[in-house]
Amino acid sequence: MRRIVGLSLMCLVGCMVMSQLARAQDFSADVVNNKQGAGGMSKMYSTKDKVRWEMQKKSSGTGPSALIVDEAQGKWIMLMEQQHMYMDAMPMMLKIPVITQFWHVSDVNDACPQWKKIAEQTKTDKNWGSCAKVGGDTVNGRSTVKYEGVSSKGDKAYYWVDTKLKCVIKADSGSGSFDLQNIQEGSQPSSLFEIPAGYTKFDMGSMMQRPQ
Repeated sequence: MRRIVGLSLMCLVGCMVMSQLARAQDFSADVVNNKQGAGGMSKMYSTKDKVRWEMQKKSSGTGPSALIVDEAQGKWIMLMEQQHMYMDAMPMMLKIPVITQFWHVSDVNDACPQWKKIAEQTKTDKNWGSCAKVGGDTVNGRSTVKYEGVSSKGDKAYYWVDTKLKCVIKADSGSGSFDLQNIQEGSQPSSLFEIPAGYTKFDMGSMMQRPQ
């Protein structure tokens, strides 16, 4: 069971990095991850300071999984539908706050200073090379501002920030890419960001103390 939970968390967090977990205006979207072996398309829902990420690629161990992020309260909850259980995620270990700060952009037309500051705060700036705004562009019919990032090793990556949603809706690092498709703006049901009735809490401490 510990192995199953660990693999599910790793999968969820990895996809979150590629799929731009973001605090923005209310919307839902299909997240198409083009990286080989990433599992294809998933779903996300965003409302104010909460985000729900659903894995459409079902795990053989846990079944459908979802991650609910409440940035205002600093809570991160993973739902395991098949077991009717939930578990508090560990943002300090998984460094999820870095993801949310990176993908949510305060200034659409000048995102580089924010990204560099986050890199410095998280002590990942040793890989920082340069960041520059390329100009306006259109992604899946939406207005965006395109950025080019270059690592200290010379590797290039491109990011497209939605001018209305104020979050990255497309990224291409060369080795993999993702984009948000079928973006639907509008209020999202509050139930999406709550623990479903009847779910019990998974106790990781008790599980780890059990004999193998």
